[in-house]
Amino acid sequence: MARSDRLATLSSARAPLWRGLDYGPAVVVLSPSATRPRELPDAWRPLEQLYQVAWCAVPPQAGGAGSLDRLEDVLETLADRATRTQVVAHTALTEVACQVVAEFPEIVRGLVLVGQGRVRELTGVPTTVVPVLGDPVGPGVLARLDVVADVAEALAVGERRIRTRPRLAGVLGLTGTLGLVASDTPGGVAVNG
Repeated sequence: MARSDRLATLSSARAPLWRGLDYGPAVVVLSPSATRPRELPDAWRPLEQLYQVAWCAVPPQAGGAGSLDRLEDVLETLADRATRTQVVAHTALTEVACQVVAEFPEIVRGLVLVGQGRVRELTGVPTTVVPVLGDPVGPGVLARLDVVADVAEALAVGERRIRTRPRLAGVLGLTGTLGLVASDTPGGVAVNG
């Protein structure tokens, strides 16, 4: 079945929500929810000016079952365009996010995990953990202005790292990637080359 045929059979509430730039860097948001919002949350509106944004609902209780096909469609579309991509995921979806990163290493350049918890798996990409104060459970946390501000900062750091890495690697004579260093402290950041 062709990609467009599969997407046509999905209800609009389950299909990914695409907003922002037509081309350019992308952010794929993994929200622990059975359905996606009709529009991007207001806090995400400024990011539409900087990125292609694909908001994907992934029911956490099933470990993303049934949603991975939709995620793969999104990432295959971005891979076809050779689009550098960062993934933002609620920590309830850490395993799903790590699967996505592992399946699309040629385009995924960073992972931002939102919520409490540790990065239990090596992701192979720069990973930032955005801790959440208060109630960190549920998809609403990804719409909070304070959380999105921290996510936007992590994305900006990732973009700077993406742009400078080849130049720095050439100057320093580095090849390959550095190991992942993880932290779960407030503002914790895990960095991999």
